[in-house]
Amino acid sequence: MVKQPVAIFDIDGTFFRWQLFHELVFQLKDMGCFDKQTTAKLEDTFLNWRALKASWAEYENQVVATIEDAITSIDPKQVEEAAQKIIDKSGHKVYAYTAQLAQQLKKEGYFLLAITGSQQEVAELFAKKHGFDDCIGLIHERENEHYTGKYARFVVNNKLSLAQDYITEHNLTLKDSYGIGDSSSDIDILSLVTHPIAFNPSKELLNEAQLRKWPIIIERKNIMYRLEMSQNGYQLAETRIL
Repeated sequence: MVKQPVAIFDIDGTFFRWQLFHELVFQLKDMGCFDKQTTAKLEDTFLNWRALKASWAEYENQVVATIEDAITSIDPKQVEEAAQKIIDKSGHKVYAYTAQLAQQLKKEGYFLLAITGSQQEVAELFAKKHGFDDCIGLIHERENEHYTGKYARFVVNNKLSLAQDYITEHNLTLKDSYGIGDSSSDIDILSLVTHPIAFNPSKELLNEAQLRKWPIIIERKNIMYRLEMSQNGYQLAETRIL
């Protein structure tokens, strides 16, 4: 039996034009799931980041802390409701290059696997909307229809092992495989596949891409720029209107 090749996509900042878990936390805020003090701190940190008074790391850490600290008091049905609202209002906000690449690979017979640090409730809906065959996202442990505060699956820093286990369990192949991501958390996945793509890379991923001579894709407005490594460093290999 011929094994199906896999294409592994990061979602946040790679396929989706923002962060699904940020959207989820702010939607829960709008639904009144956090106390006033927590809500004010979240909003202030966001505004400070937008005003360059706080770093991205400070803002992101606050987003994560907000849901981690409150998760046991949130009804899972509220998370599911928030996730659906996000897909309804923002599920279309994707990068053209990665959306087109996914469609192309799907037609060529690839198994499309999304892997993300965002919560499974919202990531799975997003992945299904865009034709992915499956999605690996963060899972908060549930017991008697309540969150326990523990993780049933934690994705950040575990993408490689999760992907490898999934590929083995589902009888997929890494031959001619694709991987695309935008940050340091995607380096292990890009190292695993035949065709790695660094998409709008962070500083850490850019440095790794340079060392490994991975192609870089930049999407700006409606134009794609493809950079390929040469003897003299990266050179523009292709531009395309998306």
